[in-house]
Amino acid sequence: MATNPRLPFEDGPELPASGPVASAPLLPDAADRADAVDPRLNIVLEASAGTGKTRVLVDRYVNLVRAGVEPRHILAITFTRKAAAEMRERILATLKRSAEQGGIDPRRWKMLREHLSEVAISTIDAFCLSLLREFPLEAGLDPGFGMADETEALRLTDEALDRALRICRAVAREDTAVAMVFAELGDLQLRAGLAGLLDRRLVAGPILDRAVRPTPRELTPERVAADAITRLVATLGGVEGGLARFLATGPVRHPRYRLFAEDVRRAVASTEREMRNAESSIRLLVDGIDEYFFTKTGTPRQKWTTYKADDALDSRSIKAHRAAATALAERLSDDLRAFRRDLNAVLTRGVWKLFRIARDEYRQVLDEHAVVDFPEALERALALLAQRGEFTRSRYLLESRYHHLLVDEFQDTSDAQWQLVWHLVQSWREGLSMAQDQPLAPTIFVVGDRKQSIYGFRDADARVLARAAVQIRQLRDDSDVSRAIRQSFRAVPPLLSFTNDLCTALDKQPDRDDAFTYGERDEFPIPRESGAIDSREALGVIAAPDLESQAGVVGDEIARLLATGVVRDRQTGLARQAVAGDVAILFRTRDGHQAFQRALEARGIPSYVYKGLGFFDADEVKDVFAALRYLANPVSEVRAAAFLRSRFVRLSDVALVRLAPGLAAAMVGPADSDTDLDADDLAVLTAVRRVVPGWLALADRLRPSELLDLVLQQTAYSFELGGLD
Repeated sequence: MATNPRLPFEDGPELPASGPVASAPLLPDAADRADAVDPRLNIVLEASAGTGKTRVLVDRYVNLVRAGVEPRHILAITFTRKAAAEMRERILATLKRSAEQGGIDPRRWKMLREHLSEVAISTIDAFCLSLLREFPLEAGLDPGFGMADETEALRLTDEALDRALRICRAVAREDTAVAMVFAELGDLQLRAGLAGLLDRRLVAGPILDRAVRPTPRELTPERVAADAITRLVATLGGVEGGLARFLATGPVRHPRYRLFAEDVRRAVASTEREMRNAESSIRLLVDGIDEYFFTKTGTPRQKWTTYKADDALDSRSIKAHRAAATALAERLSDDLRAFRRDLNAVLTRGVWKLFRIARDEYRQVLDEHAVVDFPEALERALALLAQRGEFTRSRYLLESRYHHLLVDEFQDTSDAQWQLVWHLVQSWREGLSMAQDQPLAPTIFVVGDRKQSIYGFRDADARVLARAAVQIRQLRDDSDVSRAIRQSFRAVPPLLSFTNDLCTALDKQPDRDDAFTYGERDEFPIPRESGAIDSREALGVIAAPDLESQAGVVGDEIARLLATGVVRDRQTGLARQAVAGDVAILFRTRDGHQAFQRALEARGIPSYVYKGLGFFDADEVKDVFAALRYLANPVSEVRAAAFLRSRFVRLSDVALVRLAPGLAAAMVGPADSDTDLDADDLAVLTAVRRVVPGWLALADRLRPSELLDLVLQQTAYSFELGGLD
């Protein structure tokens, strides 16, 4: 089959394939699939959604083993722990099936079974951590270092920022760029910004370095202010008829304009010394010019909504004033742009200094607590692999261990993560002689899809895929290592065609190297309709006026699909009747999903919320908390109100208003009081008054769990959860 080609070194029968790949006719991307699973080749594979990329990776791993490569010499890396666990499970299952069907020699399989624990499948983070634990001294770490979890990392960040900001305030007394950052952002915003930079320090550091490098050292806040005033004075002084006449013909009766005109006159009359010390006033002048000459979108102002014609002394000359203002706007726009460019350069240098101080303090805090976080683990691992000399012996151990590398979900890889992988590949190349006695030369295989790159907020960079192809090509004399598989086994032809049309129609930005592209290698081949699966209604739109109606219409559609729909089984690739587990409803937010749950329950369709509300956000947990909190403090009006509104009681809002502000007292009052409540509310409150005193008497005698069991039993809460028949 296409995904299991017979290789020259294979003596046994070919590993049987199963699923949609096996049952498909000759695929349009069959040649690239064959190369992808050939364990002799270095491959950078682009795999579109639903094309079976995990199957390809698993087959390549199995082919490496069948070629005689020991599992301990293969390192597979993926993006998440869950994906790593699933990949390991599939590899072991495929190896076992291959042995059962004769694809692996029995003696070889017997030996493999004893070493299956050596199958190394890891995330980048876990690999970095294992590397540092193996070579802590070479990495400059305490041999007993630990891994900081998310909560501890936040606490350590706060500790580091407390120390860093104290140092930065002292630096600000001497460094005007740092002082300007404090003035611009304030302590709270600056602290939040530095925390974000620390979290992304592997990317933030190089970006700030590149941004600061071209900034002249002599560019100071004082110099920026002086240059800005010089430019503005030259531009304003060149207005037709002179600046004094221009200002006098404006809306001088308006107090706001008079303040603006005075700022302009003061700037024009500034001495050279005043210009050098104008950094505190230049912002007011720039803001005034920006507001007077430009709209909020930055275009020259054509009309002034703030000022009227009668705000000027001469209604005729105001037209000439406005025409002159429009003519000035273009030149002033260049002046303001230059000012903001210089100001941003100074601010960037200040942020760079603040970031370096915060980064150093954070690293010191990590060292003091003998822990690392994930960015630190990656950075230390990178530095470790880049060492020469003292790390030579340790590098030899690594080179002799891993000869074949497989990287999944490569579109989610950051540049720093790729550099880590590249260091490993370079070490293999430099130590190639150590693998001469191996059945295959060292290889690297990476697979990803830049169209599915959604982890930019975690510094993932889809461009790494193209850069990796260029670098991997240099490892050997391979003319091209890039391959692509496009045949989807997940969606019916109408969906594939819709995807092609939509992605082709999206606006492209060819001038950007990170822009979305969709070329011939990206398009899904559209197979002929087999007739086994009815795809005539693969796409559709459902509309309804409100949430409940929408949920009902969606429930009806799902019921119809379960009654008549046919799907392709993920395991066998064969058509079968649709079941509830084949259907998913995606929400923009968690709000309102209960309406859809109720609609499905009413139609007898089982459902569950996947990664929906947290445990403490569930309604029944909130009810239990309301009951326990009230019993712990029965005189609290707030806690009494929460308990009365919970599903233990369900008192109406009208009743709560009538009982307020004596809600706590009302729960233990006489049975014949509050006759102004309606019959239903009075019956509920009477029932509560019968049981609450007994609960309160036992609150200090029973454990909370035992008291809760009593409350659940006496209120028949389980019946409440069951809903109406």
